[in-house]
Amino acid sequence: MDRKKAVAAVAAGAAIAGAAAVSRKMKQEEYQEGETVLITGASGGIGYALAEEFASHKFNLVLTARNEEKLNHIREDFETRYGVSVTVVPTDLSVPGNAQKLYHAVKEKGIRVDQLVNNAGAGKAGRVVDADPEVMEGLINLNVTSVTMLCRLFGADMAERGHGRIMNVSSLGGFIPDPYFNVYGPTKAYELFLTEAMSGELQKSGVTVSALCPGPTKTNWANNAGKADSSTALTPETVAKYGYEGMQEGRLVIYPGSRFRAEKILLGLFPAKVQTAFIAKWQKKLIEEV
Repeated sequence: MDRKKAVAAVAAGAAIAGAAAVSRKMKQEEYQEGETVLITGASGGIGYALAEEFASHKFNLVLTARNEEKLNHIREDFETRYGVSVTVVPTDLSVPGNAQKLYHAVKEKGIRVDQLVNNAGAGKAGRVVDADPEVMEGLINLNVTSVTMLCRLFGADMAERGHGRIMNVSSLGGFIPDPYFNVYGPTKAYELFLTEAMSGELQKSGVTVSALCPGPTKTNWANNAGKADSSTALTPETVAKYGYEGMQEGRLVIYPGSRFRAEKILLGLFPAKVQTAFIAKWQKKLIEEV
């Protein structure tokens, strides 16, 4: 593509984006204070930051994670500071069948979930050929199976009402090869494609489906996965703000800032073999820093 065509394409894209932003703003106004959002993996990191972002906008919360003590502390804090209702449902979504149990537990409490944030997710450093099979299976169940089931169950309720929003927290790793993080990148790619597929299926249904795609973020995620934080990592609060706003505007793919979008485009210019070599070297360096 020559320079003139490239400039024209960028200008056309900007015009389309501007029109879409106006349309999204109109959609955002349809959602009122007092709705209820369910957030998975809400005890820390991006999940906690998203929970606080929603609470600050007067959403009632249903929070789930494995650590009940942390969730109860968050409940007391948010109810005091923000004056919202917070329901805690401790769940380990890496266990088969627990997504369905979570859905039924929420229904039994008589809670209507207006918005769903599938944030819970994990990864583990190491080569596929060296990974513990049980750990891999748990990661796939957490990142793929549970996300899909929650989209299916709560999404069906939303579609029936003609009103709702879903956001799956994917990753920039869903767009590129991710050596040394065995199933993490592929599962995040699955979340991205699931989001895009559902968005196509639910057009004009009153339900929007979004994928939040952050890059490195300053949470305990990297340490738990077995690597150091990147020097360019964003704060979870920054990621959460972009995620909340993009979700309410009904964006399909949400990048926390122009830098992540630019990195995704830049990496996409290179063949997979080149991407793999570069990312493998970078990931290995972060793993060795732990």
